[in-house]
Amino acid sequence: MSRTYQFGKHRPTGLVGRRDLGEQVVLGCGAAASVVCGFALNGSPLLAGAGLTLPVVLALVVVYAPYRPKGTSQRRTIYRWWRIMRYRRKALARTGGVWVSPAIEAGVRRDGTPPDAALAEPEGVAGMTWVPVTVRGHRAVVVLQPEAGCVTATLEVASPGLGGKEAGEQVVALERWGELLDAFGNTEEHPVKRIQVLARQMKSDPHAHRRFVARRDESAAVAKVPRWLKDSYEALADAVSTSAEEHRYYVTAHAGFTRDLAAEAAARGTGDEGVAAAMAAYLEELWARCEDADLSVIAPLDEGRLTALIRNSYDPDHPIWDTGLPRAHAFPRNVDVRHGEYVATRAAGSTHSWYHATAAVVGWPTTPVGPDFLSPLLVGMPDVIRTIAITQQLEPNDKAVERALAEDTDNQAEMLRDRQRGKNVDPRDVIAAQATGSRGMALAASGAAGAAVVGYITVSARSPEELERTKRTTASRARAARLRIEWLDLEHARAFATTLPFAGGIK
Repeated sequence: MSRTYQFGKHRPTGLVGRRDLGEQVVLGCGAAASVVCGFALNGSPLLAGAGLTLPVVLALVVVYAPYRPKGTSQRRTIYRWWRIMRYRRKALARTGGVWVSPAIEAGVRRDGTPPDAALAEPEGVAGMTWVPVTVRGHRAVVVLQPEAGCVTATLEVASPGLGGKEAGEQVVALERWGELLDAFGNTEEHPVKRIQVLARQMKSDPHAHRRFVARRDESAAVAKVPRWLKDSYEALADAVSTSAEEHRYYVTAHAGFTRDLAAEAAARGTGDEGVAAAMAAYLEELWARCEDADLSVIAPLDEGRLTALIRNSYDPDHPIWDTGLPRAHAFPRNVDVRHGEYVATRAAGSTHSWYHATAAVVGWPTTPVGPDFLSPLLVGMPDVIRTIAITQQLEPNDKAVERALAEDTDNQAEMLRDRQRGKNVDPRDVIAAQATGSRGMALAASGAAGAAVVGYITVSARSPEELERTKRTTASRARAARLRIEWLDLEHARAFATTLPFAGGIK
């Protein structure tokens, strides 16, 4: 699979061919400016020499020289930081750095619905319109995001449970998931071209069951229950294994506003309702594909479930199973983006904030790994509240093979130039080039759809100090999973949104 990167990122390689288009433009402009300055100042050898060298040196510094601004932990180039700083300045100008939810002041209409003024989104989240639909007799909600040019809908699924399967069963499960992706990716006219998988882990109370038993024994309803029945229930409670962590899994379908979607929407209705009806049909198709892939679908997310999931992401104190919260209160009271290393959120009526940090996966395994290579991150972290989002942008097989071939050609050309210059080739580049070639061969042989994959990890904590410890634990677990992650300093607000069920994070 090819990879797509989001947000500012400094890659250790120093090869021009590995730079994105903007960086290459900066280098090209620097070279052109040096030629022009040298020609214009050719009357003075000293000035001509300065004119020839200064623009090139400046361009090289902008593109290659890493540095770390105050209040951050990552080293990136000036070019990468410039885009991040520009976004940050705009964010601070819009809200002063602290977004305040208008839901409480806006109140409700006479019919109990919130006014439009109460439905504002915090920094980092594009404007949304929620349209209720029905899928297989279940209530669901389709989210339209005109600013992002897309529409999304989400299914909650039972735990994939790869870790509890035998190796052969794991391979079969992944093959079935690949068939699900092929069904969407290899159909050019299908609007659904992006699939997101969310794995959310929350702390649960291991003593909640015991407290329930105590309250039950004090209740008048069980005063006349035989003693043997009480004893049997307590014995059963002791035998039940309780856990300090709870897992939820979600699959989100993302469709861009394309001609095919518009035609399907026009055939089903008008305006937002037509688009929502078309997306409901795609969600029903995704439901069927998930069942074919041996994924047990619990239910689609309706307004209450989606509100609870978003609110729990920002405010883990809110129970994710409390689906009675109005949509206007999906977001917390305050979202503070002033600090560079985290985003702080606080619920109305609370005196304590939650602190969140998001990391991007900037390096996937380049050597063969097992189907459960993410298990160090998915299990065994009971004291960590975190969400892992993996989003795949699907493309037909022929385009995926062309992309892999172009990437392999670039890699081989860069390594050949290094050898001709007498420079030692980085072993990591050799491994990556071999992995790219193998990926292209596998795509060509299988006819499967390709995908650009991005991954993000959000962790939450009660204090900045606890958050730092959690970040170190997460980074260690990521290394065990053979992933390279990078904490997205100064852009945590929009990075946080990539781990919400809106299938974001791909350019």
